Amino acid sequence: LMQLMPKTAESLGVRDPFDPEENINGGVQYLKDLLGEFRSKEKAVAAYNAGPGAVKRYGGIPPYDETKKYVEKVKKLYVDFK
Repeated sequence: LMQLMPKTAESLGVRDPFDPEENINGGVQYLKDLLGEFRSKEKAVAAYNAGPGAVKRYGGIPPYDETKKYVEKVKKLYVDFK
């Protein structure tokens, strides 16, 4: 459901990432934390996909094709479902 790497899940207190409730709660908390850290929806979504270190290293959305496509897809879905 939510993309949680093992160490991220552990840091969020997610014991079973395959439990839908734990997974979604952990993923939402992670996104909230990233929004607070980066103060930008685009950077937070990029950090969710590529990791916060990559966003910091590049000072914004990293030049990774996967991440750029992911950010654009999320932005489109955000507008479609707003």
